Amino acid sequence: MLVDAYVHVGVPRFQTVSDAIAVMESAGIEKALVCPFTTCPDLATVHSAIAGWPDRFVAAGLPVGVDRDEVTAGMRAQFSAGFAGMRLSGEDVRDRPWVLDVIGEHHGFAIVCGSNGLADNATTLLAHLSRYPDGLVVGGHFAGPREPEVLDRDEDVHALFTHDRFLVVFSRHGLFPEPLISQWASSVVALVGWDRLVWGSEAPVLHWREETIASAVRWVDRFAPTAAQREAFFARTAEERILDRPTAPCAPLHVPFDPFDHVVAAPAQMWPHGLGLDPSLPARMVRGWLAWGGPLRGTLGGYIEHVLRAALPR
Repeated sequence: MLVDAYVHVGVPRFQTVSDAIAVMESAGIEKALVCPFTTCPDLATVHSAIAGWPDRFVAAGLPVGVDRDEVTAGMRAQFSAGFAGMRLSGEDVRDRPWVLDVIGEHHGFAIVCGSNGLADNATTLLAHLSRYPDGLVVGGHFAGPREPEVLDRDEDVHALFTHDRFLVVFSRHGLFPEPLISQWASSVVALVGWDRLVWGSEAPVLHWREETIASAVRWVDRFAPTAAQREAFFARTAEERILDRPTAPCAPLHVPFDPFDHVVAAPAQMWPHGLGLDPSLPARMVRGWLAWGGPLRGTLGGYIEHVLRAALPR
C-alpha cells in the first residue's frame, strides 16, 4: 500500500480531485494529503476531496488574506470545515510566525516547504512544538536540501530534525540537482530515521518533469531500506501521524473572502529539464507559428499555448 503525503489539487493550475483519484488508483495509492498553493488557492476543490472521500484524503489549507485579521479568519474557517493543517512557506514562518499559533490552537499540523535545511525557521518551529504538545511539523520537499553539514553544525536545525514531532517528506527529488539531493537525503535518513520519513509524489507537478509515480517510488531504492522501513516510509508513518490525526468533522467551507483575490500570479514552469519531442515536430511547430503571425503576434511558446487551448478538453 502507498500513502501519498504531498499532492496538489485545484484548478486551473493543478488537477481535479477525480483526476487525482485516477492517478492514485493506477499507482496503488490508497490515501493522500492534498493541498493547494498560493498560485492556485483553490480551497473549494481541496475541501471537496475531504467532503467526498473522507476516508481517503486529509487536507492542508493556506494562510491567505490581506492582513492578519483576514488571514486568521480564513484559517479558522478552514479548520472549522475539516482541514487538518496548513501548508506554509519558509517566509510564512519567518515573517508571520503567528500563523503557527492559529494552527496550534486548532490542534493542526504545519507542513513547511522552506529552504536551506529550514535553518531560517528551525528556532521558531522548535518553539511552536514546545508550546503545543500535540503540534506536528512536516518538512516538505526534503525540508530544504542543502549541504548536509548544517544538520550537525546548526544546533537548532539538529534539534528540529531529531524532534519526535518533526517529519520529513521526500518529494520533488527530480527538481533538485545531483549529487546534492542524494547526499542530503542520505544524511537525513541517517539522522531522522525511516520512522519519521514519509513519501510524497507532488502530483501532478512530478508529471511536468516527465516523472512517473513508479519512478518516484523507485528513487528511494538507492538508500536500501528494509521491508519494514519501506512499509513505514511509504504508508504507515503518514497514515498514523498525518492522516489519522484528530480533526474537526467535515463541514461546509465558509471562507469570508475569495481566496483567488490573493492568488500569486506565476506561469506554470513545465518541463524544466526540457521536453524531448519527435524530431519531425519542431519544423511543423515553427511553420504553424509563422502562419499564426510569428514574432509579430507572439513567441513560439505563446503559439504552443494557443494550440493547446484549442486542442485540450476543458
